[in-house]
Amino acid sequence: MINAHSWEEIKDYLKLGSKLTGVVTKHFPFGIFVALPGIKFTGLVEIPDFKDEGYMTPSEYPPVGSSVDIVVLGFKETGQQIRLGMKPSQLNQSK
Repeated sequence: MINAHSWEEIKDYLKLGSKLTGVVTKHFPFGIFVALPGIKFTGLVEIPDFKDEGYMTPSEYPPVGSSVDIVVLGFKETGQQIRLGMKPSQLNQSK
């Protein structure tokens, strides 16, 4: 785990466009939460950020506890949320 204690330190550590492997922790109708390596925050993959084409349904979510490749898409200051993506096109363009 990094020694990041503030939201600003987390944002510095997780660079936009970086590719990571995380672990699915929760399912919700709007997406999944993913535990991120090295920090205590989780990120959110929303339904539009799963597939390049078509619509993702909750029945297609990766199982809780499974490892997934994700890309850091952005940060939402309200609620200090980390936006993640899993689209193949996002993963192919990631660093």
